[in-house]
Amino acid sequence: MTNDLEVLKFSASWCRPCRTLAQILEGVEGITSVDIDSQPDIAREHNVRSVPLILFKVKGKEVYRHVGLLSKTEYEKIITEIHSSKELWEKNN
Repeated sequence: MTNDLEVLKFSASWCRPCRTLAQILEGVEGITSVDIDSQPDIAREHNVRSVPLILFKVKGKEVYRHVGLLSKTEYEKIITEIHSSKELWEKNN
């Protein structure tokens, strides 16, 4: 992943789907985990209303968010699409 792409995974310890998603994405590098209970300011800043939520930012600007579970393959597909979107990178330049 380039330094210009930031991936935030919002979750909570009491959230069963969050624990499942953590297992699915275990070992995937470049994801910053945010616990909405211990870091409510960050969750509020990103308007998090449901968890699990994965938020993708390019150069500090949100470009995509996914609420709920997703497979490792789906995650990788989103990353590939973001990286290959020349328009997206130019727009956020």
